[in-house]
Amino acid sequence: MKLLFDFFPIVLFFVVYKTMGLYAAIYAMIGATFVQMMVGRYQNGKFENTHLITFSLLIVLGGVTLALKDPAFVMWKVSVLYVVFAVALIASIYIGKKTILQRMMGKELKLPDQVWVRITWLWGLGFIGISIVNAYFVKVALAARQMLFDNTSIDPKIELTSIDCKTTAIESLCNEALTTEENWVNFKLFGTMALTILLIVITVIFISKHIKNKEH
Repeated sequence: MKLLFDFFPIVLFFVVYKTMGLYAAIYAMIGATFVQMMVGRYQNGKFENTHLITFSLLIVLGGVTLALKDPAFVMWKVSVLYVVFAVALIASIYIGKKTILQRMMGKELKLPDQVWVRITWLWGLGFIGISIVNAYFVKVALAARQMLFDNTSIDPKIELTSIDCKTTAIESLCNEALTTEENWVNFKLFGTMALTILLIVITVIFISKHIKNKEH
């Protein structure tokens, strides 16, 4: 349930993008992230740092995208967010007595400090990996978008989903730009979720092995 709750704004972004376009999807994600943040505040009695960071970056980069009609800013937000999380996790290994993960889950899981450090490295490097994969999709999508606008008279501020590629001078460039943007949106939901689940599975396997060894 926690995983679904965390991915709720991204799921909504995906649905709205497919039905109403990118800019409407950004508004929807901002609203959903705000709701997510307030629900977390109600449930835990305080705001979660991850929600605050996500919402702040979304307001800034999403706001710039909406103001300039340039999707690059909101696209790069995913990489920036995961790098911030990764830096925070890895830094917690060297700063303070406990890592962030140990402070979050230490009451439920009793593990040696060395194990918490390894898990923290796993998630830190995993988040960096997600940011790199997102960067690839962003670069491909923005390059295709730029190629389209450089070779046609289409307004660069227009949403790609509103263009009928069959009516453009260079249909192949239009289809490429639209396809690569859709690939990024698909990765934003399915890719990040799949990679996050993979990190969870690896963590569970690692922890279960340690717990079994401890019992014996």
